[in-house]
Amino acid sequence: MIAMRLYDFVLWIHVAAVVIAFGAPFIYPVILARVTNANPEALPGIYNAMVHAGRTLITVAYLVLFLAGAYLASDASLWSEHWVSGSLVILIVLIGLSHGLALPTEKKLSAMATTELAARVGSGPMTFSAEYEKAYRKLNLVGVISNVLVLIALYLMIVQPA
Repeated sequence: MIAMRLYDFVLWIHVAAVVIAFGAPFIYPVILARVTNANPEALPGIYNAMVHAGRTLITVAYLVLFLAGAYLASDASLWSEHWVSGSLVILIVLIGLSHGLALPTEKKLSAMATTELAARVGSGPMTFSAEYEKAYRKLNLVGVISNVLVLIALYLMIVQPA
């Protein structure tokens, strides 16, 4: 029988929560770019799925990530380490970006895409409004910033620089 310490189990939970919270959002920009070019009619559904995932699975993963990380830092007396506090700050910023900017923008883009696709004339390439494009660029910028922050937090967690 394999014996596992509670710390190791919680570490596994922590890493799993990272994958769940940041895996799909990491590739959202690629998915959106491809769907925009190849099948713009699918955009409202894609945005709705992103909103639903953000409000449910990803938000729960943030909570689990925080709680597991707090246990790990407490159990190993790591709260004074800069890589722990830095990663905690990044998590708080990521939650703020997700709930304060990404989710509302995804919801807005879903509604705008629905309206603009319904008003579409002809079967040529879809041209979205300037307002839609501005919101789309905002969402992509939030995505890039979030992805860079995730990579920085991963570096801090793995390398644990002094």
